[in-house]
Amino acid sequence: MKLVDLEKILYMDFLIQQEGTGNPEEFAKRLKFSRSTFFKYLAYLREDLELDIKYSLYKQSYYYAGKGLRCTLGNKECAACESRHMHIPV
Repeated sequence: MKLVDLEKILYMDFLIQQEGTGNPEEFAKRLKFSRSTFFKYLAYLREDLELDIKYSLYKQSYYYAGKGLRCTLGNKECAACESRHMHIPV
């Protein structure tokens, strides 16, 4: 089992939901992570938790292309996820 900081995971989730992460360097800085630690956490979200996280060059932010963390953990569709499915990133 991998050890991760749950507070950091929840903060990442919040920023991704808001589509306010900034570029990878800015996102890492907000989390007080090194670049390599940031990408390890991002890989954990994508691979271990199977979250579909994409990056928009136009918005300079990561976003959920599918269900977010809370919807995945709750194993049910929430209103935020439903509206996000209608979202077409540029």
